[in-house]
Amino acid sequence: MRIKVKKEVCSGCRLCEIMCSLFHLGVVNTEKSAIRVEKDELHTSRNSPFVCLQCRNMACLKGEKVLPETEKKKFLWAVRRSAKCPFHALNVFEGKSYHCDLCGGNPQCVKVCTTGALSL
Repeated sequence: MRIKVKKEVCSGCRLCEIMCSLFHLGVVNTEKSAIRVEKDELHTSRNSPFVCLQCRNMACLKGEKVLPETEKKKFLWAVRRSAKCPFHALNVFEGKSYHCDLCGGNPQCVKVCTTGALSL
């Protein structure tokens, strides 16, 4: 399972970020979210959600002696992994990397996305 993103319909409301931090940590803090919405202010004004693509060949775990299936279920990761992600999909804040664990199989960000920018 993976979250599909349609950038062209994202409104930039950031409800997905809010719900992610609230669901996992019990706080409303968009910086502590595994999904991140970035806006291209200079060229297109388009909002672009970034979230883990749940890759088969997880470059973010390369060189580590861990089980990918176990790591996929974790929300907080080591910061060093974010630099290895070729898709710019691991948010980093205050020395922690936030990884999408798909909310245990029921992604909350998809539920609150009113525009349909996020789907399964």
